[in-house]
Amino acid sequence: MLRTHTYSKTLILAMFAVLICLSPTLNLIPKKLIATSFHDSHRLLELIFISVILLYNSIPKPPAFAMSPTLRNAFYALIALAIASSLLALSPRHALIEISMFAGLSYLTIFVIRLHHENNTQLIQWLVYAYWAGIALSMVSFYVGYTTATIFASPIIWPAPVTGFGNIRFFNQYQLWTVGLITLPLLAYELKNNLLRRSLHVGLTAWWIILFFTSSRGVLLANLIGLLGTAIIYRKQAWSFIRLQLTHITTGFIGYITLFQLIPNLRGSGVIITGTVFRSTTSDRMRLWDLSMELIRNHPVFGIGPMHFAWYNNNISAHPHDSVLQLMTEWGLPAALIILSLAGYGLFCWIKKFNANTLSTQSKLQSNLIVILFFTLIANATYSLVDGVIVMPISQIMMFTSIGLAMAIYQTPPQISTRKNSLFLAVFAGLTLITLIGSSLPEILQGAKDNPKHFSMGYQASGPRFWEEVK
Repeated sequence: MLRTHTYSKTLILAMFAVLICLSPTLNLIPKKLIATSFHDSHRLLELIFISVILLYNSIPKPPAFAMSPTLRNAFYALIALAIASSLLALSPRHALIEISMFAGLSYLTIFVIRLHHENNTQLIQWLVYAYWAGIALSMVSFYVGYTTATIFASPIIWPAPVTGFGNIRFFNQYQLWTVGLITLPLLAYELKNNLLRRSLHVGLTAWWIILFFTSSRGVLLANLIGLLGTAIIYRKQAWSFIRLQLTHITTGFIGYITLFQLIPNLRGSGVIITGTVFRSTTSDRMRLWDLSMELIRNHPVFGIGPMHFAWYNNNISAHPHDSVLQLMTEWGLPAALIILSLAGYGLFCWIKKFNANTLSTQSKLQSNLIVILFFTLIANATYSLVDGVIVMPISQIMMFTSIGLAMAIYQTPPQISTRKNSLFLAVFAGLTLITLIGSSLPEILQGAKDNPKHFSMGYQASGPRFWEEVK
């Protein structure tokens, strides 16, 4: 049994590495097997990964963390509201896809907590290596494309040289989830190799150059708010991290100006980029948010159903580009209130335990990790208010991984475990697995056939939600 447990963990970690390291650059689903876009490839890999997580958790295990009766009842109420909202939706099957996926992602959080309790140092190092490996592949693709475009004086038009995502904003989500944790080696590890330290600095600068190239003002604003929030809460304890961030933002901007303005002008190469971070236009969010408010007024209690925003608008977008409005619109006000209350309570408990006064008692690795996780979650929560951070597959995986790591750091393993709680978690994991596979299978079978619509779900909105909608 112990050997099986070890093999299962190894398989899950290997699948996580494939998702984070390879899928942001390569389409890993053979097109001979099933025709997929990058988005659908990411989603299929996520489905397989979460299914394995659920299968692993369907075997009873001691609870990974303690939970008060009040919090447990809040989760029970949320589950009941989500199921009711799904059954009342226009397409209950599609609503069940979303709630079963989020339930499966919650089990990913539990898995991360278990791994941290077993060997926290090894887990953190492994995550850092996985993030850096994925970033390295993305940067190779980008800078090879840039060099080629410069030499041959050809325009850079998205998605080249940024590949691997259906939309450049999905790539920005990937960047924002990684930009904090990848600084950990410079902050907390004793790196005696100067070449390695310089390479990490160069890598961080190069990562920020790509971020400026992608023209995401939302990410820059979210990063700034994350840094300000971190500075307010942790003050001088966070200065090393903040200084490192500001340094690489500055060098990244200088590198961006050099690569995309100075060098093309000097060479007369005519390299063209499709946007700039200083562009004057802005994407239209107001229509989406107005529609959300109207739907909330018309469906306040149970909402319109999870993943159903796309069924209620005319070719605008499959989601409202605002996480709070999305929850209120689709899940209903009571469910959204529970989720936001849990998030707010978690933030309150975190700051109460880990603040500028208590951080000095932590180890160097732990204190830096606490600061980085706080920044990461605040920055991405901010970005989720203007983009689909809670919608996209890779972003979902990285979000629940970060939440699991934060929960593991906050709480020591529970000393008391009951057979009742273990059995409930195992049974619920099994039911979630059956629901997730059953509800998502029709589109998968459709995509496996020679059908030009591939994973089409039947709604009219443009852009991807669960699958990429191909008209």
